Amino acid sequence: MHNNTKPSLLFAFFAWALLILRFGYRYGTGDQVELLPYTLFLHNPALYPTDFFIQGLHASVPNERTVMAHLLLPFINHLEAFCFLFQMLATIVLLLGLEKIALRFIAARYAAWAAVLLALIPLNDFGLGNVELYSECLQAGLVAVAIVVWAVNFFLDRKFLPASALMAAATFIQVLDGLDIMLVLSALMVWKFLERKITLGTLVKFLGIYGCTAGVWLLLILKAKTLNVQLPEFPYQSPNEFFKILFEFRHPHHFIFASFSEWKVLTYVLLTVAAFFYFRKRSETMFRFVLISTTALAFYIVATDVLHWVFIANFQFYKATQWVKFFSVVAVVSILSSRVATVTNRRLPKFWEGAVLISGFALCWIIIFSFSKLLPYTVPYQIAKLKLQDDMLSICEEIKQSTPLNATFIQPFENTELKFYAERSSYVEFKANVRHKAFAGEWYRRIVEVYGVDYNSKQTGFPLQQGANNNFYNLSEEKLNQLKGEGVTHVLTRTEHVPALGKLVLHNNTYAVYKL
Repeated sequence: MHNNTKPSLLFAFFAWALLILRFGYRYGTGDQVELLPYTLFLHNPALYPTDFFIQGLHASVPNERTVMAHLLLPFINHLEAFCFLFQMLATIVLLLGLEKIALRFIAARYAAWAAVLLALIPLNDFGLGNVELYSECLQAGLVAVAIVVWAVNFFLDRKFLPASALMAAATFIQVLDGLDIMLVLSALMVWKFLERKITLGTLVKFLGIYGCTAGVWLLLILKAKTLNVQLPEFPYQSPNEFFKILFEFRHPHHFIFASFSEWKVLTYVLLTVAAFFYFRKRSETMFRFVLISTTALAFYIVATDVLHWVFIANFQFYKATQWVKFFSVVAVVSILSSRVATVTNRRLPKFWEGAVLISGFALCWIIIFSFSKLLPYTVPYQIAKLKLQDDMLSICEEIKQSTPLNATFIQPFENTELKFYAERSSYVEFKANVRHKAFAGEWYRRIVEVYGVDYNSKQTGFPLQQGANNNFYNLSEEKLNQLKGEGVTHVLTRTEHVPALGKLVLHNNTYAVYKL
């Protein structure tokens, strides 16, 4: 093993454990509600016969979940272990790639490690659009950025064709994580061509490799979204209503600049200014990457927030900000470490360096399994036996065993556990929604019907939870009868909130299930 490889791997494993300790680990919940149940459905199409999300997603094939779900299919009988190992592998690959970028500009290895950890932990969630490089569960975005980081490394080494191939692979797995950064790299390549720093042949090959692979895939996805639609389009009252439903009401945290925290925006702007200042004289490519990304982002904000252009909004160009933020942190740490080079250039002896990293790795897992309840923050640790402490997961297991396969549930607004752990259909969910014009209106109608919130509410997105649940727990007998007539068979609720209609069939200390 190369002298520099071993400490990098040890650091990556330690950093991965530290990330799990800080942000927890999810399996089957959160963002995975849109992936793992779809994988189960592909394996067994008898599942989720009336689930609005699964049936709506599968109405368009291929779709943005197709590749990742099929990658998981061979491991369907060992899905939990595979997801954990794959999340670890993707994170390690990502960390090694980030370290390599950091070491291009930071001479001291420990300072480079500090830059990586600073960007991923204390500055997590300081990118715009609620997009971050690291994910606490296995999802397509994590795998895609683990590929993109190495594409960027190849690009910086002027190995443009391998970079294009990797960007294509990332796009197959997660469309926007690949496409948005490829657009930036393509603009960089055109700029290089106009300055005669690369040949026309190099430019054509770079664009051609991506266009003939990922480009074709993107066209197939777009075409599929115009076919096999099973629901009539919602009769929108105005051309702007679709934008209100899908972007302002459901996803403001991903798309709407005006909804972002002013503190986060200020922090991001200051970091970006530091990147401009630093890379201006040190790396033409990095400087131009930040410049192109920032310019494109300004256009995107106007097109989305002001002009409400749905086509442009769909690009979610905030995906580029997670990279700009990381490059900016590298710039700041490089500036600071150069001021105290006599300190940052010091290294522990190899034995002690390894011992510290291995001990840190072990300590993180000891805290997770033995002392997590003493931590000053609460995050999910859905790992092995730690899952058994969750009353929601336990009642979902009972639902799986005690209700018919065609049961259709309504559940609390924030719930993401039911679909995967109970393997039962949901009438509607806020988290899992189909990003398709033909389904958005019906999804919205059901959200209003079950949770009593709409796009005229003072709050939007996930801050709607408290008001939505208050309405859900107090659904009238008339409304429940109406929902029963539309196919709802069961209600998952908290034990203290007895619905106005239904027979108690399951319960534990926290949750209960009623049959309508």
